Amino acid sequence: MSLDFPYAMAAIDLDGTLLGPDHQPTTANAAAVRGLVTEGVVCVVASGRMHEASAPYAEALGLSGPVISYNGALVVDTCSGETWQHLPVSADVSDEVVAFCATHCLHLNYYFGARVYVEKSTPWGNLYHRHTGSPMEVVGDLRAFQGCTPTKLILVDSPEKIDELLPLFRDRFAGRAYVTKSNPEYLEFMHVAANKGDALALVAARLGIARDHVAAFGDSDNDIPMLQWAGLGVAVGSPAPAVRCAAGLVVECPNNDSLAAAIAAIRASRGSRGKIDLGKSLQAVQTRPNRLLRDLPRLGRGQARGPDRRPLRG
Repeated sequence: MSLDFPYAMAAIDLDGTLLGPDHQPTTANAAAVRGLVTEGVVCVVASGRMHEASAPYAEALGLSGPVISYNGALVVDTCSGETWQHLPVSADVSDEVVAFCATHCLHLNYYFGARVYVEKSTPWGNLYHRHTGSPMEVVGDLRAFQGCTPTKLILVDSPEKIDELLPLFRDRFAGRAYVTKSNPEYLEFMHVAANKGDALALVAARLGIARDHVAAFGDSDNDIPMLQWAGLGVAVGSPAPAVRCAAGLVVECPNNDSLAAAIAAIRASRGSRGKIDLGKSLQAVQTRPNRLLRDLPRLGRGQARGPDRRPLRG
């Protein structure tokens, strides 16, 4: 465990957390992550993107080891190439989603065999491509995949349409699929047991790292399971109310550098008995009574414990 950063592992979301609006790591965020790596902190990319669109960011930052992709449906050790977990969507759920989208003329991304298939080129598909750079193969009617088990499905549409459909599909697939939102325009369908929290638990167990020694950073609904599971869950950027409530710490700053600001704040807390100074460029707020406020763990050599959960003073 690093002597400056009091957690042995950091799980880091990509879009809205590490990456800026240009879908590249900001200079400050990249430097902060590289600093953790230099200190020996295990940094794990945990993204809703497909593995092929997630792993390059890990490689560019000098990260080695597991990458969590597809919102936890796939975990691959990039060092050995070993797949630690793959949880595809069941054929019955997949077939229902495909049929619904075909009937209602909705854009659907179908992730199968490390590729993204679409019925046709659409503005929503183009938006997704601009966001992720993932190539899409136009194959016509996706009902040709009937009976297959894709790793994930994404319905792409307006934020208003996604918010309308989210509760409907959660009710329809309760106990059969994990339905979440990773972006205002993305409604995602995965295996019922696939989520970033359980995937992070798997990675920590494989690496022998205790839950209390894990920090997780994210900004969207699909990050909630890992923010809740980690010893310290940090919501960054401009998280929705549900994400704020799931986190122990919320950090916001301008220029899309909230991840770097959060890491700096956690570092600073270690030497000053946990006080994070609030200023124009940093905002830390309480999200639950007595959960985690400005006080974070102060650890010495060989010590390891979770966050200090005492109430805010002053």
